[in-house]
Amino acid sequence: MALGDLILDEAGQVTGIRVLSPDGSGTNIEVCLQLAGTIRGVAETTIWTYTTSTRPDGSVYGYGHGVMTTQDGDVISLIGAGSGKPTPPGTTTNFRTMLHPHSASPKYADLNGTVWVGEYDVNADGSAVNKCWEWK
Repeated sequence: MALGDLILDEAGQVTGIRVLSPDGSGTNIEVCLQLAGTIRGVAETTIWTYTTSTRPDGSVYGYGHGVMTTQDGDVISLIGAGSGKPTPPGTTTNFRTMLHPHSASPKYADLNGTVWVGEYDVNADGSAVNKCWEWK
């Protein structure tokens, strides 16, 4: 197994946060996010809604759903999950992610059944950067 070329490179901003009920595993927050960048060199925008849980030891786990639309109107649905180590309050949270894309578009049908491995970093001001590589 190896990582392929960078497939997705995008940056954006958290657009909303909602506190969910804490449970035995930690504090749960719903996050809405909008990003823009490129997939295979084609301009795209992505919106996400995900839930992140901060565990008692400070580590984080997140999972959610996204929808990407390319400048050509192609749509790619995304399911993702990620984990991160504890960071001090007010600093960047670094998630290491796995995304599962799916598209009905013939141009992106080869992505169906693939997995992208990524780095998603979100800063205290809500700005975010996401980079993904296809896992081959």
